[in-house]
Formats: sequence, structure tokens, C-alpha cells
Amino acid sequence: MLRFYFEVARTAYRRQLIYRWANLAGLLTNIFFGAILSYVMIALFHARPVAAGYNVRDVLRYIWLVQAMVMIVLTFGWYDLMLTIRSGEVVSDLSKPCDFYWYWFSREMGRSAYYLLFRGLPTYLAGMLLFGFGVPGEWKAWLAYAASLPLAAMLGIAYRFLFNIVAFWILEARAVGTLATTIALFFSGSYVPLSFFPSWLHAIAAWLPFNGLMNVPAQIFLGKLAGGALLIELGRQVLWLIALTIGVRSLASVAARRVIVQGG
Repeated sequence: MLRFYFEVARTAYRRQLIYRWANLAGLLTNIFFGAILSYVMIALFHARPVAAGYNVRDVLRYIWLVQAMVMIVLTFGWYDLMLTIRSGEVVSDLSKPCDFYWYWFSREMGRSAYYLLFRGLPTYLAGMLLFGFGVPGEWKAWLAYAASLPLAAMLGIAYRFLFNIVAFWILEARAVGTLATTIALFFSGSYVPLSFFPSWLHAIAAWLPFNGLMNVPAQIFLGKLAGGALLIELGRQVLWLIALTIGVRSLASVAARRVIVQGG
């Protein structure tokens, strides 16, 4: 059965290879917004060289890392599952001799692998070439980041699955999806690092599942987390991943019982 899910992921990865021009357009969009945000931050840091423990190089690395990770972790506008529910095609997925959630999970992991290679790495490389901020050289940070990023991607899949299956109960669920994505982008630190939040809001955001989507991998990459603090944040990622996975699989099981197939 594991081989089946691996093949599903591999097929999803290969399917994404077809959309070369769409990926190029998305890559240019990431670079454009990364450049705009970078110049804004450079202007702000002229007035204050250090803020919340970040200097201008840290912030530039953070901006471009978020642009590199966004399609890997929190694909904006992902309504693939929702659309199959609306059209009725979800019946085909529910009829497959495999677990409904793990089937979609495998598909998205394949897509995440594609975006890592063809969107994430080129985006960060473009930022390095444009602004010359380089990469952290500490090998321990790289190992920790290599552990945190897959957890973030899996957490993002569980979260996207959660707001997509709302379509089993709501006819037009894209508004819910847009709201859910916007909230996640804000509390994951996609707009500004969570360290820039007021202390009371930062304390709340640190315990939300969104913290493990962008902020934790980025903090690790920048060398802001080490020792016990690093283990705590990785533990939070794991716990939220387990909790969300159990929750969405249970909810999907309830939703599947609502499906009525008509016709022969």
C-alpha cells in the first residue's frame, strides 16, 4: 500500500512538470513581490538598523525564504478537493481502494516536491542574486531546517484539506477557503516575521498551528532557534500535525457518509 501512495505522489510530481509556463509565471510573481517587499524593508531599516533581533540581512533572507516556501507549504487558492466535491467527482476518489485522506495527502506531497525544486530554490536564488544576502553557513541549522520544512508541508496539506471538505456542507465554500488562507498567511508570518508582532499577539500566534507553517522553518533557517527552543518548536509542529491529521480524517469520515450517489 505504501508503494501505491508513493506512485500517487510521483504521478502528481510528473503532472506538475507539464505546466512549465504556469510555473514560470508564478516564479516571476514571487520574485516581483519579493523585490517590492525587500525595498520596503531596506527603507525601513535605514531608520532603525535592528528590530526584534533582526537586521536588514535577516529580514531579506526571511522575505525571500517565505516567497520560496509559500507554494510548498500553503498553496494560495488551492480548491482542488473542493471542486471535486462540487462536481461530484469526489465519488471516484471515495471509491478507490485506498484511504481518502492519504490519497490526497500523497498527491500534495508530490506537488510540494515539485515546488521545492522548481519554485522554491529558484526564488531564493533570485533573491540572493538581486540583494546578495547569501545563506546561513551553520550545518546544524540546515539539518534542523531539513526536518522542519517537510513537517510544515504536511501541516499545510492537513490544513488545506480541512477547509476544502467544508464543501460537503456548504455549496459555495471558496469564501471559507479564502478566509482560512488569509488567516493562515497572517499568523504564519508570511507578511512580516512573528517577532515583529506585539508581545501579546506573538504569544498567541506561537501556540497556533500556523506558527509551524512558515515561521518555525524560517526561524530555524536564520539561526534564531537553537537548543531547547528548537526542540520545543519542532515538537509543536509534530503535535499539531498529529492533531490536525486525526481531526481532518475524522471529519472526512463523517462527510463521506453524507455522499449520495444516484444513477447506475
